[in-house]
Amino acid sequence: MKSSKMLPVIRLLVISVLSLACVSYGSGFSILEQSAAGLGRSLAGMTAETSDPSALFFNAASAAWFEKAEISLGTHFLHARAFYDDRGSEGFTGNNGGNMGGWSYIPNVYLVYPVANGISLGLGMSATSGTRTEYDSKWIGRYLGVETDIAVMELNPVIAWKIRDDLSIGIGGLIHHADVTLSQAVNFSNFGRADGQMKVEGDSWAYGFTLGVLYQPVNGTRLGLGYRSRMTQDLELDARVRGVPAILTGMGLKSASSGEAELNLPSMINFGIQQDLGEKWTVMADISWTEWSVMDELTVEFDRPILGQDGSTMKTKWDDTWRFAIGGEYKWSEALTLRCGFAYDQTPVSSEDTRVVRMPDADRYWASVGIGYKFTENIRLALAYTHIFFDTVKLVSETPDGTLRGKVGGSADIISVAIGYTF
Repeated sequence: MKSSKMLPVIRLLVISVLSLACVSYGSGFSILEQSAAGLGRSLAGMTAETSDPSALFFNAASAAWFEKAEISLGTHFLHARAFYDDRGSEGFTGNNGGNMGGWSYIPNVYLVYPVANGISLGLGMSATSGTRTEYDSKWIGRYLGVETDIAVMELNPVIAWKIRDDLSIGIGGLIHHADVTLSQAVNFSNFGRADGQMKVEGDSWAYGFTLGVLYQPVNGTRLGLGYRSRMTQDLELDARVRGVPAILTGMGLKSASSGEAELNLPSMINFGIQQDLGEKWTVMADISWTEWSVMDELTVEFDRPILGQDGSTMKTKWDDTWRFAIGGEYKWSEALTLRCGFAYDQTPVSSEDTRVVRMPDADRYWASVGIGYKFTENIRLALAYTHIFFDTVKLVSETPDGTLRGKVGGSADIISVAIGYTF
């Protein structure tokens, strides 16, 4: 009884793990909300930034430009609205699922500490990937996903050296911990039972490195180049199906197992520029490339079969992506700075049939405004608001039991606040 009538459990698990590569705010699964000041200009110029400790996420060389120790404590509140609209699905029944988004928040801490002439240490602690999405339990695609709760935290120590007055280089380590909880319904209607539930939980560690260079060819012009390496999360998973009919367990089929999945995470290259226009105006831009083509497929293997299935491979065929941002700052006074910016963030999803229901990724467009206020020589505040527009996209999921076919559209808002302190 390994036919589609007995539920394609392994296919559901593969789709669940794949949702690690989905997040509502940066394309693919990137979380870019690292800097409240940077978000005030849609992150334009962050790779060439020399006055915000959180710039070391984008460019390890930025730490060398600080003359005193500084710390930045930031929090970013995110609210997403994303709605599925069914367009003639076959073999599935249920509602449209309501708002799959909701509220979440991203904290981060960045510290820069000069230790010698031209040499500084830096440390970043932040979330770099993750999302929380939840559909209604009776939605039409519940057998492909209901709840997704993912958090990937990063520890990023760096060392930077200002080898000349106009040039610095930096290198750092990337230490990632992923924590995942996922659930979806399981169809037991062929056995006269209500839906069961599959829940997957797991975690893993991954390690990488970051490199950077920051150059000031003339006063008022800053150029930055940053690199973040490819990493692999070797996920250790525990999967369990609840509500399994007695006829299946009576046949000796197991409903729980541990498992493994290898998830390749992409490298990233950032290039940024800042140009002062007199004493009050600064314009900036950033271009980012992300190697999402490493997400060509995802293979899950169980240590023992679950309901007769022992593993599967899912093709994703993602593409490399680009992100473009432009922005500016105006120094209203010695204490107050005004910011704004715009960005285009390209999706890695190559076609409608490789888009997954847990976060149907789409091209997005950022519009941001922000302020910076200096209370004293030691204390400063950054506030920012970003609205993200998502393209409306098609989603087609072919399964042995039918075809889920619909469209998804939505938007998101980010409110960011950070306090900086100079020692």
